[in-house]
Amino acid sequence: MRPVRLELKGFTSFRDDQAIDFDGLDLFAIAGPTGSGKSSILDAITYALYGYVDRVGRQVGQLISQGQPRMAVMLQFGVGKDRYRVTRSTPAHGASKILLEGWQDGEWRQAGEGADRVREADAMIKQAIGLDYDAFTRSVLLPQGKFAEFLVGDARDRRSILTELLGLELFERLAKLTGEIKRVASADADANERLLSTEYAGVTEEAVTEAAAVADKASARDASLAKAEGTIRKLSDRWAETARSVQELRTCAVDARHAGGIAAESAEALEELADRLVDARAAATASAKAAEARAKEAVKAKTALDKAEADWGGAKQVASLRARAEGLAGVRAEVTKARTAAKVAGASIPKLAKALEAAELAVAARVAEAEAAIAALEASEEALDRATHADLVAAVRSGVKVGEPCPVCGRDIESLPKGRGRGAQVLERAKAGHAKARGSAEHASEALQRARMDRDGAEREAAQAEREASRIEEDLATLNEELDLAETELGAAFGAKVPADPIAVLDGRLGRLEDLDRSCDAAEAALAEAKDERVAAERERDALTARAGEVRGRLGGLAVSGLAERARTLAGPDLGLPELPSAATLTDAAELLAVATALADGLGSLADGLDELASARAEGEAALLAEANGIVGEGFESAPSLSVLVDAVARARTAAARDAATAEHRLDELRAKLANAKDLIERVTEQRGRAARFDALSKELRADRIIAFLQVEALQILAAAGSEHLSTLSGGRYRLAFDQDEFFVIDAWNGEERRSARTLSGGETFLASLGLALALSEQVRSLSLTRRADMDSLFLDEGFGTLDPETLEVVVDAIEQLGSDGRMVGVITHVRELALRLPARIEVDGSPRGSRIQVIA
Repeated sequence: MRPVRLELKGFTSFRDDQAIDFDGLDLFAIAGPTGSGKSSILDAITYALYGYVDRVGRQVGQLISQGQPRMAVMLQFGVGKDRYRVTRSTPAHGASKILLEGWQDGEWRQAGEGADRVREADAMIKQAIGLDYDAFTRSVLLPQGKFAEFLVGDARDRRSILTELLGLELFERLAKLTGEIKRVASADADANERLLSTEYAGVTEEAVTEAAAVADKASARDASLAKAEGTIRKLSDRWAETARSVQELRTCAVDARHAGGIAAESAEALEELADRLVDARAAATASAKAAEARAKEAVKAKTALDKAEADWGGAKQVASLRARAEGLAGVRAEVTKARTAAKVAGASIPKLAKALEAAELAVAARVAEAEAAIAALEASEEALDRATHADLVAAVRSGVKVGEPCPVCGRDIESLPKGRGRGAQVLERAKAGHAKARGSAEHASEALQRARMDRDGAEREAAQAEREASRIEEDLATLNEELDLAETELGAAFGAKVPADPIAVLDGRLGRLEDLDRSCDAAEAALAEAKDERVAAERERDALTARAGEVRGRLGGLAVSGLAERARTLAGPDLGLPELPSAATLTDAAELLAVATALADGLGSLADGLDELASARAEGEAALLAEANGIVGEGFESAPSLSVLVDAVARARTAAARDAATAEHRLDELRAKLANAKDLIERVTEQRGRAARFDALSKELRADRIIAFLQVEALQILAAAGSEHLSTLSGGRYRLAFDQDEFFVIDAWNGEERRSARTLSGGETFLASLGLALALSEQVRSLSLTRRADMDSLFLDEGFGTLDPETLEVVVDAIEQLGSDGRMVGVITHVRELALRLPARIEVDGSPRGSRIQVIA
C-alpha cells in the first residue's frame, strides 16, 4: 500500500481543509513542534482505511475539531497497479459514512456493491491491502507506543502478523480445501456403494443368462400366436361377408317392424280423431254465424249513439253545458256587483286628488316658514357672537389702567374707551333673542315634518284608490267575457231560442246518452264473447285437423316403397312382399285410417319373413367356428363366435409381444447395469484411495506444522537481517537472535552476553526495533507467498529524540538506504537536524485557527 493523496478537514487540530500530495515523495520527514498534529496525519490514514485510531479506538467522534460539526478524511492510495480512493466522515452526532472508489477507465467509480456501507467497504479495503489494522500498525505504519511491539510484544500477535504479511493463511485455506476434497471423495464412494447395494443388487452374470432364456421363450410364444392369429383372421374374413348379409336382413326387419308400429299407432290415433273432427267443424260453423249476428247488433247500437252525440255532443260536453247554465245566474249577479264597485271607486278618485293638492300647498307654506325661522336663528347667532366678544373685551378692560402694558398685545395703554357698563345687558338680550329664534326654528321644522307626513299619506290613499279601480275594471271585464261565453254556448246548443228551463232539457239529454252508451257496451261485450267462442271452435277444429295432418305425415314419412325395395334386394326371390298402400294423397281421416291399418299388418308380415331368412343364413358360422377352435388348440376357452375368438387371440398375441419386448428390455438393462456396476466398483476403489491421500494431507496441514515452520524460519531470517542493521546502528555492539518465540540481544561489549530484548533501555529498544522494522521492510517481498502484502511504504513515529548525534547519523544513513529502492519512507520527528537531512519534508504548523500543512520538496 502506498499513499497518493490525503485530504482532511475538522480532524483533531486540522480545522480547515488541508491536503498532502505524496507523489514524488520517497523519503521525507513529517516535522513540526510538539502538539502541532504530526501524529494526527498517521491517525488520519488509519481512520480513512480502518475507521479506527489506536488512542480512541472506535470512538472516533472524539477526534472532531472543537466547534466543528463533523470531520472528513479522503485518502487516495495504490496497491500494485490498482488505485483506490476512500472517503470517510463522522458527524458530531450520528453514524459514520464511507465511500470506496476505484480508478477505472480514466474515472473514479464506486468499487462494487456495498462500497458505500461501512461494514462492506471495510472488508473491501482489508482485502485490497492484505492487512488488518493490527498488522498494518506493526509493519507499515508504526505509531507512537506501537514501534517496539513486533520486537517485544506477544508471540501469538507476532505470528498472526507474519501470517497476514507473508500470506501463510494460504496453508489454512489449503487445509480446509483438502479436508473438503476428502469429504467429497468419501461421500462419492459411499453414494456409489449405496447404489451397488440397492439399484445394482442382484446384477450378476447368472442373472443375465437367466434373463436371456426368458427372452427366447417369450419370443417363441409370440411367433406361434402370430401364425395362429393369421389363420383365424382368414376364416373370419370368409364369414364376414355372410355375417354382413345376416346383419342387414335383421336390420331391415327391425326397420320394418318399427314402421309397422308407427302405422298401428297412427291407426289408433285416427280412429279417435275421425268423430271429433266432424263435431269440431260443425261447432266452428255455428259460432261463426252467431258472431256475425252480434256484430250487426253492435253496429246498430253504435249508430244510434253516434247520431245522438252528433246532435247534442258527447256526455262530457252536455255535462259541461249544464254546469255553465247552472252558474249563469251567479255570473250575472257578480257582473252587477262589480259595476257598482267600479262606480264607487271612480267617484272617490277626484276627492283624493283634491286632498293631495291641498297637502302639497301646506308643505310649501311650512317650507317657507321654516326657511324664515332658520334665517332669524342665524341672525341671532351672529348677534350673540358680537355680544359675547364685547363682553370679553369689557372684562379685560376693567382690570387695566392707563400706562400699564396691554395683556393682549403687550404695549403700554395710552387711553381707555368709554361705555364699559352696557356690555352685560347687551349680552343678556342677545342670549334671549337667540333662544327665542331657536324655539321658532324648531317649531317650524316640526310643522314642516307633519305637513310632509300628511302629504305622503294623501299620495298613498290616491295611489291605492287608482289601483283598486283598475282591479275592479279588470274583474268586470273577465266576468263580462264569462257571461258572453255562457250565453253564446247555450244559444249554440238550443238554436235561436233557449228553453225556459235549459237545465231540465240538458238532464234529459244526459240520460238518453247514458242509455245509448250502455246499449253500445252490451252489444260490444256480446260481440266479443261471440268472437271468443268462434275462435275457440276454430282452434279446436284446426288442432284436430293438424293432428290428422301429423298422422298423415308420419304415415307418409315411413318410406314404405324404399323399405320394400331394400327387402327385395337383400332377400332376393326367397321372400314374398305383402301389399303396402300409400297415404301421400289422402286427406280424409276415414281413408287414412284404412291405409294405416293395412300398412301395420303388411309391415309386420314383412319383418317376420326377414327374420326367418336371416336365421337360416346364420347357421353357416358354426362350421367355421369349429375349424378355428381346432387351430388355436388348448389354452383358449371355446368362443361363442368367430369375432370373439379373433379378439381373444389378438389380445393373447399382444400380451405375448409385450412379454417378449419386456424380457428383451430386461436383458438389455441387466447387461447395461452389469457394465455400470463394474465401472462403479472401479470408481469406489479410486475414490477411497483419493479420500485417504487427502485425509493424510489435511491432517498434516491442520496440525499447523508447515505454518509454524515457515513462521519460525521467517522470524530467524528477520532476526539475521535485523541483526545486521542493529550492529550498524549500535556501532557493532548489538546483534539480534531469535529462539523459543522470543527475540534476544547479544552484547559484544559484554562478552557476547545474551539477554531478552525486553530488558533493553529506551534508546536500545528503539535501535533494535528500528533494525527489525528495516529488516521486515526489506525481506517481506522475498518471504511472502503472495504479492498482496508488498510493503511499498513505511511510516515511523518514535524515538528519534533519544539518539545522540553519532547514532542519529547512522540511523539516517540506514533510512536513506531503505528509501533508495523505491519504497516510501516517512519519519515523524520534532528533531530539526533529522528533518533537514531528509530530501523532503511535510511541515506542520500549529495556530489558534488550526494546524496548517506545507510540503517542502
